[in-house]
Amino acid sequence: MTHRFYTFLIMAGVLSGCSSINQPNNVVKDESKEASDYTLTELTNSTENDVTIILAFSGGGTRAAALSYGVLEQLRDTQIVINGKQKRLLDEVDVISSVSGGSFTSAYYGIHQDKIFDSYKSDFLYRDVKDDLVSIILSPVHWFSSLGRTDAANQYYEENIFGSATFNDIDPQSSPYIIINASDITTGLRFSFIQEYFDLLCSDIGEYPISKAVAASAAVPVLFEPVVLENYEGCYEQLQRQAAQVVTNDLSYQSKKTIQDIRDYSDKDSNRYIHLVDGGITDNLGLLAIYDLLELGNFHSKHVMPDGVNTHQVIVISVDASTSPELGIGQSMEVPSVPQTLNSITDIQLHRYNDATKALFTKSMEQWAKESSTETTKVYPHFIDIGFEHTKDLQKKYEFNQVPTDFTLEKGLVDALIEEGQLQLKTNDEFNRVLQQLNSEAL
Repeated sequence: MTHRFYTFLIMAGVLSGCSSINQPNNVVKDESKEASDYTLTELTNSTENDVTIILAFSGGGTRAAALSYGVLEQLRDTQIVINGKQKRLLDEVDVISSVSGGSFTSAYYGIHQDKIFDSYKSDFLYRDVKDDLVSIILSPVHWFSSLGRTDAANQYYEENIFGSATFNDIDPQSSPYIIINASDITTGLRFSFIQEYFDLLCSDIGEYPISKAVAASAAVPVLFEPVVLENYEGCYEQLQRQAAQVVTNDLSYQSKKTIQDIRDYSDKDSNRYIHLVDGGITDNLGLLAIYDLLELGNFHSKHVMPDGVNTHQVIVISVDASTSPELGIGQSMEVPSVPQTLNSITDIQLHRYNDATKALFTKSMEQWAKESSTETTKVYPHFIDIGFEHTKDLQKKYEFNQVPTDFTLEKGLVDALIEEGQLQLKTNDEFNRVLQQLNSEAL
């Protein structure tokens, strides 16, 4: 976010007296009815093919939304042959995991599928979202309303981008499994908007608004209040049974820590309310949600291979919109300013964390591929990294790295970011290698 936006929103908080309460609107699970089928189980039952494609969209405001949208366009324009039929590679995407800015793209695609290519640019990418929000929040009407800044943002997202869609409106037959991620500052856990996490709260995700999930995923702390979920009583025995089914002996330290943190939700007295903010705090890439899907959800071993399939390609595409802006620290012997120092420290931490996440993920993919392979089917993993460090044009690389994490960008810059996402995927060596393998297997 720009300093101007930060100042405006802080001013808005002062003017409104910071007295608003962000009411939870997740519903308690009705034990007499089946909960939403927006679950990992449904995913593993519906992905039977000789290729699995998983996308991870990072945070980074409109910059991230545009870059990830460019990748979707390139997947749409890439044709492969499967079972003798020509298909778009986009139609083979099984999962999209996202945080913050990337969640606008994933959620919009989950609701609208191909309509994203007709209306997403005008609905979001070209829209002056930042100034619209500032105008709403600084409006005298807002000062005297009960809406907090996050509620105002959610209302704006609902009216202008996502409509009244809920998770029940994401059709598993036509859409990938969309995982919108936020950070729970109550427990320190990354929180994914899927039924398995809502089960921990004795709640049902089906009627939960998509706009509010995205608002949580993009709720930068201090600028926006947390989105609140209620942690209901009444399902303790079910949670105990689920926990007993998880075998932790062979899990990584990362997964064991996740399980340990998840168990905090069973303490209903201490954690009656869950406070969710920007998903980038706990996983700026959206990759750790996929890691848990494969490690804890055991998705890779549950994946059913059709008869006659000799090879199975697993493609994970990470769209990383993080930047390395030139802060000018090395151009002077003067002591860096406070903003320069804070920005530099943040960038260093972010990139080291991202690099460690990618290293963990690529190493684990090799292990998962071995565990999933059978006597008749060999699983091949492919990790494809899309990001500005791979931009070949040095001038564009410099310019992209100066783009702020903002929700208003010039139309020409948005178009350039979309084109970069397309170009990087189209020219990626690993991507072209797996395309050759898929097409050669079809001959």
